[in-house]
Amino acid sequence: MFKKILVCFISVLLVTLPTQAAADELDGKVTSLSLGEEAPYAGILLDSIAASKMIVNQKFFRSEIELELRKEFQQDLANKRLAFDLLKVEHDSLKKIHEETLLIREQQINNLNDLLKEEMGNDYTEWWVMGGVVIGIVLSVAVFYASVEVVK
Repeated sequence: MFKKILVCFISVLLVTLPTQAAADELDGKVTSLSLGEEAPYAGILLDSIAASKMIVNQKFFRSEIELELRKEFQQDLANKRLAFDLLKVEHDSLKKIHEETLLIREQQINNLNDLLKEEMGNDYTEWWVMGGVVIGIVLSVAVFYASVEVVK
């Protein structure tokens, strides 16, 4: 009978004990010490929870800063690439326009040279002038010779 009572008592204790257990809050404690108080040194005393929170916050803060810097770097790089690509497209279009303009100008020069050659190719003005000068000299000499012969 004693065993049955003992088993019932232990069963009740096992069922009720876990519900009455209280957990510590994870706030952590920070204690400030000054010189002369009982501690190995002057400073701030942290329990393990507060110290681990500080370490985790430090690592998280470092990771957060690193991610922020990477983000800013990637955005800056993307903006600079976009600006570079825009300038390259503008340069290429201006280069193409310039090359086409030069090609059109060369064609116009060639066309004008061909027209000028056609105009100048059938022009015998210089020969007519030289022929007129020669005929004029010959006639002048002939008239002079004739007038000298008539006078004699």
